[in-house]
Amino acid sequence: MPTANEYTNMMKSREKIYLFLSRIFEKELTSDIILQLQNTQFPSDCGSEIDQGYSLINKYFMTANVDIEEELAVDYAKVFLAAGKSKGKAAFPYESVYTSTDKMVMQEAWEQVKNIYAAKGLGLKTELADIKEDHIAVELHYMEYLCKEFQAGSAGICLEEQREFLQNHLLNWVPSFCEDVQKYSDTDFYKGAAGLIAAILNQELQLLEELISDSSQDPDSYTVDLKTMDSIMTKLKQEYKIYAPKLMQKRGSEGQDIVRYGVIDSISEIVYDRKSDFSPKEVYYPVIQTMLHFTDETCTETKLKDDKPILIFVRSCDINAMGRLDNIFNVNGGHADIYYKRMRDKVKIVMLECKESFKNCFCVSMGANKTEDYSMAVHIGDQCEIQVKDSTLKSYFANQSRCDFKPEFVSSNEDKAVLPVIDDKETLKIAAGLEFWNKFNDKCIACGGCNTVCPTCSCFDTVDIIYDETSREGERRRVWSSCMLNSFTLTAGGNRARATNGASMRFKTLHKVYDYRERFKTAGNMCIGCGRCISQCPEEISFLETINEFHDELEKAKNTAGGQ
Repeated sequence: MPTANEYTNMMKSREKIYLFLSRIFEKELTSDIILQLQNTQFPSDCGSEIDQGYSLINKYFMTANVDIEEELAVDYAKVFLAAGKSKGKAAFPYESVYTSTDKMVMQEAWEQVKNIYAAKGLGLKTELADIKEDHIAVELHYMEYLCKEFQAGSAGICLEEQREFLQNHLLNWVPSFCEDVQKYSDTDFYKGAAGLIAAILNQELQLLEELISDSSQDPDSYTVDLKTMDSIMTKLKQEYKIYAPKLMQKRGSEGQDIVRYGVIDSISEIVYDRKSDFSPKEVYYPVIQTMLHFTDETCTETKLKDDKPILIFVRSCDINAMGRLDNIFNVNGGHADIYYKRMRDKVKIVMLECKESFKNCFCVSMGANKTEDYSMAVHIGDQCEIQVKDSTLKSYFANQSRCDFKPEFVSSNEDKAVLPVIDDKETLKIAAGLEFWNKFNDKCIACGGCNTVCPTCSCFDTVDIIYDETSREGERRRVWSSCMLNSFTLTAGGNRARATNGASMRFKTLHKVYDYRERFKTAGNMCIGCGRCISQCPEEISFLETINEFHDELEKAKNTAGGQ
C-alpha cells in the first residue's frame, strides 16, 4: 500500500493529466497552448495505445505546415460543434447526447452530474458558462478536483468516489465519443487526443481498482486500557475537538439528567450504556448559525471562528442520519449549503459499537443499523478496543497491543416497522387523503419536540437581528424550526399551508418514509429508527406506531379503491 507521500505525488501527477486532457476538449486551442504543446516532450513508454495517441499528436506538430491555430480551430468547430455538418456527423462532447434515447443535451446524465458537483459545493466557472455540466471537459475537471481533494487518511472512500465517477460518467460514454472524434476529425491532433483519452481512462480504472484493493485491507485494531486511552485523547485534543454523548445533570425537563452531545476530555465521560436523548446533529448543524452581518451599506458573510477539525463519537444509526442530512443540504436543489458544508467537512467519525437494541429503537427495519462510513470504531468496557481505518490516526496507537477487534452491529430490534408501499402517484393521493391523519388533530399538541431530537430533521427559520432599534446594523441567523409548529407554514396574510396538526403529521410522516427516498432515488428512508421522538413526545405519540398504522390504513384504502 502506498505511503501518504507516494499517494500525494501520485494524485498531483494525475491532476496534471486530467487538466491537460480537459483543456484539449474544453474549447479551441490558443496560440500559447499550442506553443506549450509543441515544446512538450511527450512520453513514449506508457503502453501501446497511450503511446499511439502521443505519437499522433507529436506527428501533427512535427509535420504541420499550415496555420496550426486556424486549422485546429476549424477542426474543433467541425467535430465538436457540427459547424457546416449535417446532424449525426459530429462528436458532441456531452454525456447526455451519448446516453439518452433522443441523443439530446441536458438529459438525465446532466442532472446526475449536476447533483454530484453540488454535493461538493461546485458549479461551473464563468468562462465555462456556455457549456453544460456533462461536457467532457467539465467531467475531466471534476476528476482533477477529486485527485486534488484526495486524503491519504481516507484513501478507500476517496478512491471509491473517483472510481464510481469514472465508471458511471466517463467510461459510460467517452469511448464511443472518441470513436466519433477519430471518425470525423481531419487532423492527427484530435485523432491522437481521442485515442489518448480513451486509453488513459481505461488505465485509470485499472489503477484505481488496484489502489482500492490495497486500501481495503483489514484495518488495524488495538487494545487500549482506559488510562492510556485518556492519554491518547489528550494528544488527539491538540488536533481535534472531541464530541461524544455525555451526561448533562439537571438539564432536562423538570430537572432531570439527560444525555446530550458535548466536548469531552476523558473516555470515561462517554455515556455508552444508554441512547443519547438528543442527536449529534447540533455539533455540525448548530441550533443557531449566524450567516451574515449587515450595516447600512455592507453585507459580510461570516467565517468560521474555529477551523479545528472534529472527532465525534456516534452510533451507526446516527452515522446514517448524517448521510441523510448531507443529501438535504448538499445535493437537494443543485447547490451545496456552504454553512452546513463548512461544518460537516470538519468532521471525522468514531463509531460507537452498538450490538444491542435500546428502548424504542427500530433501526433494523429502517436499514440504519450498519455502516462502514467511519474513521475509527470503538468498544468501551473495562478497556477499549479500537479499530482504526484512517491512517492519519494510526500513529496515536503505534505502541498499543494489536487485537482482532471488528465492530458488531445490532441485528434485531424488539420493535419493528412495516413501511407503507407507495408505487405511483395515485397511491400517493390515497395516502395523503386518509382519514387516519385526522386523529392527530387533537392528539398532537404541535410542540415540535420530535423534530428537535430527530437526527434527520433539517427545517429552519431565517431571522434578522437588529442590534439597535435606531440603526440598521445586525445579523442574519439560521435557527432550527419544526414542520410540526403551527407557525411553520404561516404566511403574512394569516393563512397556513397545513392548517391542522394532522396535516403536519401527514407531511412529516410522508417525508420520513416516502418523499426523501423518492427525491434522492435511494433505498434508505429519511427516518433512521432511533426512536428519540417517541421518548420525547409529551403526548406519548409513537412514530413507530404511526408508521405501522399508516401502512395498515393505506393497504385497506388501496384494497377498497381496487374493488370499486
